[in-house]
Amino acid sequence: MDPDNTQHPRWNALIDWLAAHGMDVSPEKFPVQARSSPDAGYGLFALRPIEPSIPLFSIPPKALLNSLTLAPHYPPAQPKLTCTQFVSLHLLLHRPKKGHTSSDPLFGPYISVLPEDFDSHPLTWLWKKERRKNDLLETRLVEVLPSRVLAKLDKMGNLFEIDWNTTKFYLRRNPTLTGSQFLDDLEDSYLWAWLNVNTRCVYHRLMKSRSDPDNMTLCPILDFANHAENPPYCIPLPTKSEIWNTGPLGKGKFGEKFVLLSPSPSTTSAGSEIYLRYGPHSNATLFSEYGFVLPHDTTGFGEDGYIGEFELLEPVEALFKERGVVGVWMKEILVAEGYWGDWTLYSTPAPAHPSYRLITALRLYHLIPLSTNAIPLNSEQLLDQWRNTTLGKQDKISEENETFWRGTLLALCWNVIQNGKAGIERVQKVDGGHPSSTTFLLASAKASIESLWREEVTIASAMIRSLENNEEF
Repeated sequence: MDPDNTQHPRWNALIDWLAAHGMDVSPEKFPVQARSSPDAGYGLFALRPIEPSIPLFSIPPKALLNSLTLAPHYPPAQPKLTCTQFVSLHLLLHRPKKGHTSSDPLFGPYISVLPEDFDSHPLTWLWKKERRKNDLLETRLVEVLPSRVLAKLDKMGNLFEIDWNTTKFYLRRNPTLTGSQFLDDLEDSYLWAWLNVNTRCVYHRLMKSRSDPDNMTLCPILDFANHAENPPYCIPLPTKSEIWNTGPLGKGKFGEKFVLLSPSPSTTSAGSEIYLRYGPHSNATLFSEYGFVLPHDTTGFGEDGYIGEFELLEPVEALFKERGVVGVWMKEILVAEGYWGDWTLYSTPAPAHPSYRLITALRLYHLIPLSTNAIPLNSEQLLDQWRNTTLGKQDKISEENETFWRGTLLALCWNVIQNGKAGIERVQKVDGGHPSSTTFLLASAKASIESLWREEVTIASAMIRSLENNEEF
């Protein structure tokens, strides 16, 4: 298909805007274009063969959307707004109406190519469920999510609430920014703005400290690149301030340009889509933060890059809770020694295996017989045996202890499979309800959620095989 017929309809306006900001958009320096992508809306494609590890584009500092470029145009904030809050505020104030372009005189052409909505993002579903309290499709989708995903969404929701409340406080102190609009009526637009930031911002050194969370920016062109877990994918060129750890470049500066390098080590052919890698994340994280899942190999998890994992937080917490006083004492020990939580099953790399933290917790769980309802008098002596395994002084507490904790893990995995199959059935029964429900949203959402449940079943099954084969962990 002719690439001119598939390029983003607002691409030329964006390129003209970048050129006006000093970007070299000549074919020699800018060999990419945003076009329709078969599976992901729009993507970034090579216009010609591109040599490995050369700059694909260089975005001038003043064309980057971050706290440094926005600060001169807003009243000072006390307390200071974070970069997430600042950029979300600006997007909120300049969100274009559906089908129209943004009127923002600073970043309008860039804001105009951002997604019009995030209806397919699970945090939007959760937001609608909590505020509208009625039988929305989004409510039914939230109700069939795996608990591990819902827990991540709850944390994201809490962060959103903090940022929105801080931003509202700032807007109340600067009412001219919103005019006669009621702040509570802007929350849905702030969610749109906030999700743009959280799904598209990338690390870029702007602050004195390398670990400062405000080292981030929205970057034109870059966010057209879709995610790929496997190479080849692009990487940003480190800035001089990052390489030399020099911090900010002085008062009135906007930082350094953002340069993206072409994939290595081979040449990118003309017409190929160019990808980024968001990072080594589990599907639960990718879904809750970005709204998509990666396909997983249900036979052997052999593909590079796929992270097959899920956390057994709730069922393991329940084990200790059921033990009463002994369980409370064990929880205190695990918290004090840094082993409470983050109990994970992994299917990659093979063979499937539990995290060391999970093994350590289950060893403590079986340190005292399940029939014992009180903390024994020799508890410190018993704890020394357990601590010896955490300190590397011995491999195991005893053969009996190993048999017991592996048996408990086996039972947990069978429960995961049972719950996973039930979860799949619940997802399959979700319907659109009202005729106005979006068919595409329903189909794609159900496919993603069902994939998350199937992943749990598959990983638990692989873990059972490892236990039955007496794999060493």
